[in-house]
Amino acid sequence: MPAIFKSPAFVLSGQDLGESDRLITFYTMLRGKMHGIAKGAKRSRRRFVNALEPFTMLDLSLALPRTTGLNRIDSTEIMDNFPVIRHRVECFIMASLCCELVNLWTKENDTQEEIFKLLQWYLKSLNDGLHPRKTTLFFKTLLLAMAGYGPDFDQCLLCKRPPMSDHVIFKIHAGGFICSECWNSVDRTHKISLGTLKSLRHIQNGSVDNFHRLTMTDSVFEEAWSLMKGLHCHHLERVPSSYEAFNGLKLEIRK
Repeated sequence: MPAIFKSPAFVLSGQDLGESDRLITFYTMLRGKMHGIAKGAKRSRRRFVNALEPFTMLDLSLALPRTTGLNRIDSTEIMDNFPVIRHRVECFIMASLCCELVNLWTKENDTQEEIFKLLQWYLKSLNDGLHPRKTTLFFKTLLLAMAGYGPDFDQCLLCKRPPMSDHVIFKIHAGGFICSECWNSVDRTHKISLGTLKSLRHIQNGSVDNFHRLTMTDSVFEEAWSLMKGLHCHHLERVPSSYEAFNGLKLEIRK
């Protein structure tokens, strides 16, 4: 008999495998990212009853291979399928993006319970009706820090002092900012306001409990959103495919 691994898990993604099977990627609480084959999932949807849909939270059982090979999905029980997210297009796209980011940032069998808890908070918050873009900004900022790539929002890269003026130049490749006293010969392409810098520092140095305490103007939010997207794409060396779905939503998600 194969060993059975059991854990709460989120479905991150799925892809067809052969004529009848599906390969599902999960983020589990006990072992981080794991893959599992859903035998016969393409032939019969009744077997898993929507349990393998993206960002579903499951009580998952995997049959582990004795030596080498892929895990096999033994059983699934839906703990939460976040129905509100699935009926709001902008929420669905943002949840898909964040699941894709977790998939891209994490390695298989590398346990990071804090990422599991962050994803759980994020999906629950979206489902409860919290502002989709603000919630997603929180998630992306904290995930980047958990992945070990959180920028230095505290001191200038050159003079090592905190910012004194209303704007700084953020250097995505260097993971920090240059203050106005040092930027004379610096490309000002990524000029951001001090309010944006302080907001992102507040998110990164805090926790999800700070969500309701943070207020941002529209301009600060747009700067923070653009900067965080740039940081993720730079460090991942790719643009997550979920961002393509944002193009048709620009007017809707800015309301």
